[in-house]
Amino acid sequence: MVRKMVSVQKIEGVYPIENADRIEKVRIGGWIVVVGKDMGLKPGDHVAYFEIDSMLPANDPRYTDLQKRGQRTVPVSNTITGEEKEITGHVLRTARLRGVYSQGLVMPLSTIGVPEDTPIGTDITLQADVWKYEELPPLKGGDMIGAFNAPCSKSDATRVQNLTAYWNEIRRIAWTPTVKVDGTSTTIYRDMDDTVHVYSRNWELKPECTNMQVAVKTGLVDALEKGMVCQFELCGPSVNGNRLKLASYRPFVFAVWRDNMKLDRRDWPKAMLDNAVPLLDETEWKPTGDVMDMIAKVDGLRGNVTRDLLDEGIVWHAKAGERLSDDLYNELGSNRCFKIINNKYLTKHGL
Repeated sequence: MVRKMVSVQKIEGVYPIENADRIEKVRIGGWIVVVGKDMGLKPGDHVAYFEIDSMLPANDPRYTDLQKRGQRTVPVSNTITGEEKEITGHVLRTARLRGVYSQGLVMPLSTIGVPEDTPIGTDITLQADVWKYEELPPLKGGDMIGAFNAPCSKSDATRVQNLTAYWNEIRRIAWTPTVKVDGTSTTIYRDMDDTVHVYSRNWELKPECTNMQVAVKTGLVDALEKGMVCQFELCGPSVNGNRLKLASYRPFVFAVWRDNMKLDRRDWPKAMLDNAVPLLDETEWKPTGDVMDMIAKVDGLRGNVTRDLLDEGIVWHAKAGERLSDDLYNELGSNRCFKIINNKYLTKHGL
């Protein structure tokens, strides 16, 4: 699934914030956003919702006031075309205001130039001129040798906040919960001619890149069969500030594919299991309650990768043989997984 950085959504609830005269919180799916009371929002209103990681360009007059909150010149990508570049603007991050986690931005549809009768869920990222912030430095032109074309899905799992309409179905499905590890997404693929390719999220890279060197050293390349794909987060020094405080580069495998099908973890080669993201207890982390209950449960998760340090979150992978409705499958894609990010992790690291 292509991530919708900006979409048409409905206000599902408006709630007061204790000791706050000028702000209140609204709920959009599983997202909570702090807004000004002067917006006059009501349940049922249709709005433009901007997800966190949205880059609001400084040269777009619609976002002039937001630039006062801080500007950065950072690498970004187009979620539709995959184009990568650097631009200057304001990046939406998780904030905590009066004890409330606020994630994203709400604006009137008229401000974006979108008709009020546009269907809920419509992707309006292009109309909003919004890009996705990429934390890693942009690839140099010489590093890229082609577009991503591995026979698998890309690695950006859907956030649970976008899945509230499917929560009852999700609770009936058997999932494998794993720790989400904060690194740079890497895909390696051995084609039918026995050539091994290495990719970032959007591009094929030179085979001598660090990502490939680590995959060779840890036995992941040798474990690849023809037609097999391995996806991992590369973590360690110089990657995302090394928030896990690792002494050297390490791969954390989160998905393995064969013939365009995602394999159950029990069917992975040994080298991939040896370098896998940590498993969590299936009973303890079975989806229960409502979406907000699960988000609160993940908040503060720590110690599963590096002792005493906060974990980035959890990814739930549907077990092989579990049947998903067409609607849920369309939301999750062939990855068949979703994630919850640890809010304490986000705010601690300014994400």
